[in-house]
This record gives sequence, C-alpha cells and structure tokens, in this order.
Amino acid sequence: MHQHRIEQATGRSMIFDTASLREKLRKGSAVAARRAVGAGLALVLAVAPMMTAAPVQAQTLFDLQSQIEAATQALQNDGSVDVKDGSADTPLDPKKAEADDSADGQDEAATDEEGSENRLGLGRREDPSSIERDYTLRTGRAITQYGYRVFRQRPRAPIIAGEISPDYVLGVGDELVVTYRGQTSRTVSVVVNRDGDIVLPEVPPLKANGSTVADLRDRLQRITERSMVGTRVFVTVGSVRLITISVLGEVARPGARELNSYATVVDALGAASGILKSGSLRRVELVRATGERMQIDLYEYLTGASGAATTVLRDGDRIVVPLIGPTVAVDGDVARPAIFEVAPGRNSMSMADALRLSGGPLRPAGNRFMHVSFGSDGVQSVSTTNGRSGTLRQGDILQVFIDRNVVAGTINVEGAVSTPGSRAIDSRGSLKSLLSNLDLLSGSPYLPFAVVQTRDPNTLLPIFAPVDLVGVLNGAEDMTLNSGDRFIVLSAEDIGFLSSPIVSDALSGGVAANCPAIAYLNGVVRKTRADSFLSARQFLVQSGTAASAGVSSSCPAIIDQYPALLPLMLENVTAVTGDVRRPGLYPIVKAVPLRLMLNAAGGLGRSADISRVEITRYDASVGAVSTQVRREVLDLTQVSLDAVMVRPGDMVRIATRVTTRERGLVTVSGEVLRPGNYDISRGERLSAVLARAGGLTAEAYPFGAIFTRDRVRVLEQQANRRTADELQKGIVSLLARQAQRSGSGAGMADAMGVMRELVKDLASVEPYGRVVVEADPAVLAARPELDTVLEGGDEISIPKRPNYVLVVGEVLNPGAQQFRSGQHARDYVALAGGYAIDSDEERAFIVLPNGAAQPVDLASWSTSETNVPPGSMIVIPRDLAPFDFLAVASDVTRILSSVALTAAALNSVQN
Repeated sequence: MHQHRIEQATGRSMIFDTASLREKLRKGSAVAARRAVGAGLALVLAVAPMMTAAPVQAQTLFDLQSQIEAATQALQNDGSVDVKDGSADTPLDPKKAEADDSADGQDEAATDEEGSENRLGLGRREDPSSIERDYTLRTGRAITQYGYRVFRQRPRAPIIAGEISPDYVLGVGDELVVTYRGQTSRTVSVVVNRDGDIVLPEVPPLKANGSTVADLRDRLQRITERSMVGTRVFVTVGSVRLITISVLGEVARPGARELNSYATVVDALGAASGILKSGSLRRVELVRATGERMQIDLYEYLTGASGAATTVLRDGDRIVVPLIGPTVAVDGDVARPAIFEVAPGRNSMSMADALRLSGGPLRPAGNRFMHVSFGSDGVQSVSTTNGRSGTLRQGDILQVFIDRNVVAGTINVEGAVSTPGSRAIDSRGSLKSLLSNLDLLSGSPYLPFAVVQTRDPNTLLPIFAPVDLVGVLNGAEDMTLNSGDRFIVLSAEDIGFLSSPIVSDALSGGVAANCPAIAYLNGVVRKTRADSFLSARQFLVQSGTAASAGVSSSCPAIIDQYPALLPLMLENVTAVTGDVRRPGLYPIVKAVPLRLMLNAAGGLGRSADISRVEITRYDASVGAVSTQVRREVLDLTQVSLDAVMVRPGDMVRIATRVTTRERGLVTVSGEVLRPGNYDISRGERLSAVLARAGGLTAEAYPFGAIFTRDRVRVLEQQANRRTADELQKGIVSLLARQAQRSGSGAGMADAMGVMRELVKDLASVEPYGRVVVEADPAVLAARPELDTVLEGGDEISIPKRPNYVLVVGEVLNPGAQQFRSGQHARDYVALAGGYAIDSDEERAFIVLPNGAAQPVDLASWSTSETNVPPGSMIVIPRDLAPFDFLAVASDVTRILSSVALTAAALNSVQN
C-alpha cells in the first residue's frame, strides 16, 4: 500500500500517496511534498480541542516528515535532484495535492511579508529561514518573520539640510564656518585638524575635538570679547566628517563601514545589508568606543517609536547583532500574520501583546482563538483560548479564525443601501430590527414600496413580497424575515424608470427589448388582460413625452437583476399628474395618505390649484365583468391631505390655477428709447410693449419693423422642407415631359443644374419666422384691429429709415439704388443696368420693407403705378419658360428673396 490515511476529529480524512511524494522528489521539488504533510498537520491541529488522538496523529506526521527530509537530503547529495526550496505562501488544498509542482516555486512568497522584495543585498534570491520553514510546516501556510525587510535597504548618501543641532559633538575632519560681526567683520572656514584643534587668525588654537558646537561657540565668544572689543562671533558647521563604525554578528555583510557622522543605528544596519533572520531584532547592542553599552529593541522603531534605533553614532562605535531569541507566531484571520520575537529578558509573550503586534483580528467579534503549543515530550497540543489572557512561550502559535456560526441567520440587502451584501439577523428575524440603524439606507431610497424576495412556505418557490418601509419605520407594521431572504430597496431613479419611453412602448404593445426586464414585461403584456396596467398605460398616454423628460431609458441595475420586479411595480402604481414637480408613476403597497404621494412627486407646484383635485379610481370587484371608473373632485382647502387616501391603481390630477402672466419674454430692439426684454401678461398687445419701451425714436422706420415668432419659424421650416422634397421628386418627371414635347434633350442639363441648386438652397435656408405686422403707434391707435397679440418668445426690431431700394435677380448690375420719391419700379431696374438676357420681367415682384410681397408690372406701356417705399427689394426672376415647373421655381425664388431681405434688415438694425 502506498497510501496513508490521516484521520481527523471531525470525521474527515486525508490520504497521502507516498509513491506520489517520492515522484515529486524525483521531479525536483521537495517543497510540495513538505507542504502536503504540513497542510495535513494543520488540518489536524485546527479542529476543536477535543482530540484524544491528536498526539498519535502528530507523531505519525512527524515521522513522515522526517522521512521526506531524509530522502530530500539524500537525493540532493547524490546530485540527481536540484532541490529548489522556496517559501510556501498559500494553504495547500488537499484536493490539489497531486497538482503540478512547477508553479510552486514561481508563486511562493507572493503573500509573504517580505513578499515582492524578497532579496538581500547580496543579489541572490532569499530562501525561507529555518524558523519560517518550521512555522510554515506547522501552520500549513506561509508565515514570515516580522520586520527584517525594513533594515535591508542600503542607505543613500545622507543630505544634511537645515540647522545642525548645537549638541552635535565635533571631531577631526569637521568643517566650521566662523563669522565675526562688529568692529571686525569677516568669515573664516576652518577644519578641525588631527590634533583636534581649530586655528583662527588672532586667536590661539582652540581644542574642538569632543566639544559640542554650543560649547565651542561660547568659548570662542569669550576669547573674542577680550581681544576684539565690540565684535560678536557666530559658529556654524559647514560640512560634517566621516566616521568608521563596525557592524558585527548576524548581519548580511559584517565588517567596518564608513558613514556620515550623522548616521544612526538604522543607517548602519542598512549599510551592512540588513539583519539575517537568524539575528535578533530586539537585542541589538551598541558598544561605544568608551566602553559604554546600550541595548536596542528595534521593535520600538518598527512600531513608530524611534527609541534608541535613531541614536547618532560616533567614530569607533560597534553594533553587535546576536542570535535571535525565543519566537512565537500569530496566524489566521489577523491583519499581519507573522513570527514575532519575544521581548529582551523574557522567554514568553502575552497573547494580548502578540495580537497587538499582528494588528489584531480582522473582525472585532465572532472570532475563535486556538493555542498550539508543545508539551514536555515535544508533542504539539491544541487548546481553545479567549486570545486575551493567555501566554505564548517559545514556539507557540496563536491561530485566529472567524467563527462563521455565530449568528442565527443572514439575509442579502440590495439596491439603495449604503453597503450592499449579507446582514446578520437575530433569532426573531424582524425587518424592523434590521432597519433600526437608518445608516443602512442610502441617500435616495423610495420608502413607500420595497420588496422582500422570500420562499413560499407551501411550494418553496421564490416570491416577491411588497413592503411599506414608511409603516415599518413608523412602527405601524413589521415583517418576519427568514435566513436566505433578499431585501431589495428601490431608489428614486428606479421609480423614475417606470415613466420612461421604453416602458411606455412596452405597455403599448411591445418593443424590441434592450434589457431582460423589458423582455419580461413584453411577455407579461402579451399574456395578461388588457387592464393589468391600466393606470400606468393611461398616464403614459396622456402625459406623452412630458412624463419622460429627463428620464433615462436604460434599465436600472436592480430591475435588470430582477426582471419580475418591473410588472409587480407597474401593477401597484398610483399616477400623479398635473402641477407637481415630478409627475410620474409611484408604486405603493396599500392605501396611503395623499400627502405621502405628493411628497413622493416632489410636492405641489407654485401654480397648483388644490381647490380642485381630481382622483380617478378604477374599481374591479371580484367576479365583475368590467372595471368601473369613478372620479372624485376634492377641495383640499376644506379637507386634510392626510384624510384623503389613495390606493394602487388610482390617478391623481392636480389642476393648475389660471394665470394672466404669459410664459416667456418679448424682446424689443432697434429704434426705441428703452430696448430690452419685457415680460408680458396674457393678451398684451404690441402697442403696449412699444409704449413700455419708451416709444419710437425720431429715426425709426416702423414700416420696416421685423416681427419674428418661434411658432411661425417652425412652420416655415417645415413648409420649406416639404417644398424641397416635392421639387426633388418632380425634377426628373418634369424634365422628361419637356424632352418629349421638344423632341430633344437640349438644355436639360442646364435646367437640371438650376433646379438642383434651388432645391439645395431651399432645404438649407434657415427661416426667421417673420410675421407682417403694423408697428406704427399712430396707425395702431387709429386701427386697433391691427394691433398684434404677443406671445412669449416674440421679437420686434425697429430699423432706421433706409435711403435705398434693392434690385436683385436677373439685372445687369444687381444691388442697392438710392431711394427717390415718386420713382416707379421700372426706374430702379433701369438704374441697375436693365434686364439681363435670361430675365422674366413679367413675373417680377417686390418685397416691401414689412415683409409683404406683391407682383409688379414693369411694362413701359403700363399705367399702373406700384409704390416703392424705401427699403423695398425688387426681384427679377430668371426666365424658365421652357419648363412646366416655372411657377414652383418662382415660389422658391420668392422664399429665398424674402429670407434675404429679412436678414439684411436685421443686420441693419444690429449695426
């Protein structure tokens, strides 16, 4: 038999295949074999202390370990195996004991405290120390000695910055800067010579070696006062000397080191490439050249107290690192699992001190402490302890485990909570007790409707149970929770999704699903009655895009995770519309006061009319064939908001008070005394706003007033695009008909280019939304029916009186001509050079300054006279007689000309 069974007190067992272990040794990795045995021992030691067979099992494992060590040494001596012994850093899983060992050497030490910088100054990879290997074997996972990495880094050349302490002891090689001020003023740099003296002008040699800076300054000041009356002296250290110290004992590079005279014990240990793990961190000795001895505990330095580790060294000092003293280990669920050295002069450490050095347990409560120790016969034993009052001796291990069986049950908390995840519940399993700490909820939870996913006691199938958190927090109701339940808190954003366009489309007959929740809702809508979501569908149809303003169509994460939540919420909504800040759909569990629903909708708007609040109720009695609709109109000035109850399925509409104030402003610019933006009341007319603007100036030209309206601008843009589309579709057929009539395609290419340019211009032109109005206050006073009623967003610009007439189109010299009273349109055409060869004077028209257009007869024999006021534009179109679509082209020309005139007039006003 090659297999050995290791029985545990829990009834479980581990099987070790010795043939496999031998094969691992042959492959070149003794580490995996030792880890397998170490993991088995750890499993035996980590169980409850009632283990009568533990000593026998441990002895058997040690025998197996000894055999492995002996075989490893034999193979290594024989040269057939290259043993690469690294530190194991993770617990060995018994199920993976047969895994390939090739990854062991690469991955080990990854979680070691010495970890990713596991190198000495010697430049070779550091192997685990014998102490670490022993503790790793006994605990079953990698554990390292505390603190050694800190002292391995070589010190950089020190930078002396700032003032040097007056207590600094001078020595041979120090440079001093001596400054005299007074009757004698000069600065002298001097170095302490080999005799320990400094030599200054006019002053006898002074002994400096062994003196502090302050002492030397005082002596030099006294001498100066006697020899140089009225002169003060200042002494500073220019540069410090180098000193030679020795670092001996358990260090990586023992020997003499030359350091700056400001170097400390820590610097010296770094210069020696750190302390070996066989050396002590708590019994380092500093021996002065005078014979004085000082013991240094480097744990004080590691824990933040500088202590003697920062003592400044002197020339000739020796640092001796002795062998390490007794050690203990803390392993398991603590902040810093490690091997710790016992304090100087003691052979034990209290468990409280060991836990403090390890950073303490990961959790403040619910921990289990196991004490692993050796008996007098060398056999390990395991006992439970409270982790506070016990004592650890040489080789002892304190293991800390999180006891996962300390609560009656757990539930999962999700959604709008501060920290999602598992929560412990007491034996009563009360939702009220779970919410006793309001910090559980996030900043924007929706309290009237939450959900608990639990199991039906009869079918054991998962079901959603809605719950009113307002009632729970008020103490009016509670809910029993069971271990394994899921408590889902919805947020305001989750509720807002109910009013999104994608939900509206799904309720109207299905939409391409972009998330699981919408796909689920599509299926429910197809399978259920038409009135399952009657209130939600009615609200979304009535509100249109207004309800979805600012609402994202992306499925919230919690609804995406639980698709069945969406139809459950929609079945229990109350719709709130009208003058509230956030109209929408709000799910509730049961009848609630109207005040609660209005608060959920953000409160009433400024113009809300609470004297007429309409509530539509959809009543479906059990067994009824149809749903009954019942409306109530309430005067909330006479009834309390708390007395009116609304139920799931109701619709609440808050009316808006009629106001005389028009929304938006009217802009008045140009030739008025007080141009600017003016608010208007409903039905206010143009003459009133012009009067509020101070009236017209003397240079004003009201006949050329430019009045624009947003609503008209939209209509013009739609009309232009429609005309452009019709032209585009008709070009080919019209040209084809013309070709059939003429019998040839002559001129078709030119005509096609002209029409395409017209269509392009028409589609791209931006209309101004100009309306022809009368803006002369005198005319408006005489004829009030011409006084335009204003709307918010209207703009009125009054230009200066122009002195020109524009002539554009097919004339030889298009442009502006000086206005001359009494002249006919044909006179201005003549001033523009007359007609071009392609002109069509029969279809000429004039665009007046107020934006109105009318045809003009330019024939010389005509007796009709067309008034041409200043600022008018005479348009001579191109002759398109060969084509049937002449009238359409003429309309396009008129549209473009009108836009051009408006743009020119606005530019004139702005300038």
